[in-house]
Amino acid sequence: MGKTGILVSYSSALVTAISLLSTAAMVNINTLQQNVIENSMRDLRTLALATEEKFSAMSSLMTLTSKLPQLSGASHVSEMTPELHGVPENMEIQKRLVAKHILSQNTDIEAVAFILPDGEMYVEEPFNRQMNLTRTNFAFRDYFQGALTNNGAAYLGEVYISASSGPSTSATAVPVLSQDGKLEGVWIGLLHLQNLDGFAKEMFEGDDGRRFVYADQHGHEVVYSNELILSLEESGRPLADMDIYKRAIAGEEGWTVESIGGTEMFVAYHPFRAPSATWAVFSMQPHELLMKHVEDLRMALHAMIAAASGIGIALGIIIAKKS
Repeated sequence: MGKTGILVSYSSALVTAISLLSTAAMVNINTLQQNVIENSMRDLRTLALATEEKFSAMSSLMTLTSKLPQLSGASHVSEMTPELHGVPENMEIQKRLVAKHILSQNTDIEAVAFILPDGEMYVEEPFNRQMNLTRTNFAFRDYFQGALTNNGAAYLGEVYISASSGPSTSATAVPVLSQDGKLEGVWIGLLHLQNLDGFAKEMFEGDDGRRFVYADQHGHEVVYSNELILSLEESGRPLADMDIYKRAIAGEEGWTVESIGGTEMFVAYHPFRAPSATWAVFSMQPHELLMKHVEDLRMALHAMIAAASGIGIALGIIIAKKS
């Protein structure tokens, strides 16, 4: 075989070897990338299911206690005063004891209240929250209206700013009915939504850049990594207007890459059932950080191909000189 034939054969073999190496490496890169995405989705799915269980436990507790005889009736309506935003602390002791028991059993509930059928606050525990209320009628609240129209089932209201504590909250509300089905009041548990942030961090320890955002059935965010939501609002793209929220509330799960605050973010979304409503949870992480191992492998592949090409060319030159 002549010199030209040897070089052609060698070049063909070199190109084939590099092509096979590149193909195999790309398969590994794609597999790694898919695994990274699947792991992120699996984590979010786990968080969504765990949050659903928390909400279910709170709903069950409020529903069970709403049927206790201690909640029947409101015999001290005449003792209500605007200054106390309800009845005095030493009245309706049985209702207050039930409320205190709930608070001791479930740390995700930060307050319990009994509201009269006309929406007037009657009892709230802890009592200092009753004293700190800035209004006395709550008939306008989504949770109150939902409880009255939900066929006796618990209803989780939208996120709102608490009138007694300040931070955002939501409430699970259950109608209290007499034996003949007459409405006697609404039994509500105000949720300690700040716990959700800690709950997510406890499930996924380590600072990998992930931030979790919850959103209610009306698109109101529950988030304690506020820079994310501020970036969305500043860009004129509130979460409730984004397709990822609409898909999640419609019952879909998935992921996408969104530019948030000038950073490409990997955003995964997943719905979860709340009492008589659907909420959504989102995981947001810088795409570059999430895919760091993938990009490291990709760079290593490029370096390997460059090195293999260089070595191949050098060997080709040596072979050519010896032929």
